[in-house]
Amino acid sequence: MEKTSGFVRTERDMADHLDNGVVGLHWVSADGIILWANRADYEPLGYTREEWVGHHATEFHADRAALDDISQRLSKGETIYNYPARLRHKNGSLQNVLIFTSVLFDDAGHFVHTRCFTVLAPASGGKQ
Repeated sequence: MEKTSGFVRTERDMADHLDNGVVGLHWVSADGIILWANRADYEPLGYTREEWVGHHATEFHADRAALDDISQRLSKGETIYNYPARLRHKNGSLQNVLIFTSVLFDDAGHFVHTRCFTVLAPASGGKQ
């Protein structure tokens, strides 16, 4: 009984850590739909969960070529670190970010979803 309650607490703590952490996390499907995201992924950009999850990533990426490059590299199984990108804030401004991402493939080698971390970055030449 004690092990079970400890496990449940650990699982609950992990869910809280993922949902309420300060680094943006999200999953994107092979066809570009945001499947899940934590609050740190969409709130700094002015969006609600409903405005973010279920939408296509192209709605938020300012540079289509960068998104296409990321998608192509991920589909080949590449892990991406420190990829600079710009996301659209709900108010129309652009936010510099760094993307760290890889793909979860199933046992048959099919793309399940990305495992993406999005870190807010200062504007070019700006002070933090």
